[in-house]
Amino acid sequence: MRVMVYCAALGGAIGICMAFVAEAISDHNELLLVNEEMEAELGVQIAEHGEDPDDSRLPRGPWKSVYIDRRNQPPTSPTWAQAMPPGVTELDPGIHGKDDRFIAIRDTPIGRVTMIAGLPDSPARERRFAEELAAMVLLGVILGGWLGRMLAGSMLSPVLRLSHEVDRADPGADLHGIADDHRSDEVGALANAFIRYQGRVNAAIEREVLFSADAGHELRTPLSVLNGALDLLDAQTVQAPARRRIERIRRSAAEIGLLLDALTLLARPEESRDAEPRIIDLTAVLGSVVGEFRDELAAAGIALRLRCPPDAVVHAPSGLPRTAFRLLLRSIAGGAWGERLCLEVDANAVALRVAEATADDPAKPAEPTPGSPLRSDESGGLGMLRRLCERYGWAFHLNAASSDGSLVAWTMPSNPVARANVKTQVKTGITPAASHGSPA
Repeated sequence: MRVMVYCAALGGAIGICMAFVAEAISDHNELLLVNEEMEAELGVQIAEHGEDPDDSRLPRGPWKSVYIDRRNQPPTSPTWAQAMPPGVTELDPGIHGKDDRFIAIRDTPIGRVTMIAGLPDSPARERRFAEELAAMVLLGVILGGWLGRMLAGSMLSPVLRLSHEVDRADPGADLHGIADDHRSDEVGALANAFIRYQGRVNAAIEREVLFSADAGHELRTPLSVLNGALDLLDAQTVQAPARRRIERIRRSAAEIGLLLDALTLLARPEESRDAEPRIIDLTAVLGSVVGEFRDELAAAGIALRLRCPPDAVVHAPSGLPRTAFRLLLRSIAGGAWGERLCLEVDANAVALRVAEATADDPAKPAEPTPGSPLRSDESGGLGMLRRLCERYGWAFHLNAASSDGSLVAWTMPSNPVARANVKTQVKTGITPAASHGSPA
């Protein structure tokens, strides 16, 4: 479209230039024609009236007047014409009062013959000439736009085809075939640039995935050693302060293990990720994760209300829902979202919201405490949770309170497997979606 507009503007400019050229050529040809006509008419007048001494028979009118200044007689032509040289000259309308008037002068044996003639005004002729010039400009605009569209379509079609091929390609797909049709032109150079760039991107992604996988596996060995040393210290330590420090170290080690689990999930290759999804019981997974963090939630004074239907299932890779819930519960146990929270789970979405006050505990505020404002960062495992969701196609939202009141939420793709035959039981601490349930 942009090329067509530019070409149409160029066609209009060329049309205007051609109109000026046509007008100049027309004026020049008109002057040549008038010169020939004036010279011929002047010869006719000399032949007809040159030998007749009676000048009263000479034509005198608004558009043609003939004067013969005979020798040894007073001149009869206008004074301003007597000083003009022989030949045909166009009269200046600013001096002589009318447009399109010409004067023809010839010196003959009988004297100086002068003829003043003009073209009668013709508004219709002038209007027709202006319409022809406007049509020329319009034709230039239309022709330029049409040619621009044709040329743009011809020139840009390989680029558009290349862009569609690149846009349809999946991450990691081989793009070498996009340069086959354009090996020696500019589009081929662009296609080869895409191929080289894709190679660099794939190499960078592969390095990142290998690093994540290596880090996830290599760090488990020192973590296992650390857990073993903590078990020995725990068995040999009887003082309460020391045991509290050991328990703090144990929680940090557990958090490291959780992050390594997430890192391992992130490092899974695409082919293994797509090949292993299966039906996972969200109710069972959520009950297990809540039980794992129950003591930490109680120690932090956090009342977590859970709502999950008994038949909630998701089609996901093994370990992904459990790791995602553990990362979220890790953040909740850190006290970053307040003391009264509600975690709502179904087969398509997970949302963490501020819990409303109940009749059992009306004094509790239905909002985060002043000392624990809503998080705007992604620390405490939330950054890893966001990356997991992006990696596996889940839409992740943080601090979405402005839209639906959610503090943390993510949406899972619809389960393609029918749930009619899925039978699950309501786990301890989890109530059906129709009720608020009891705190975890």
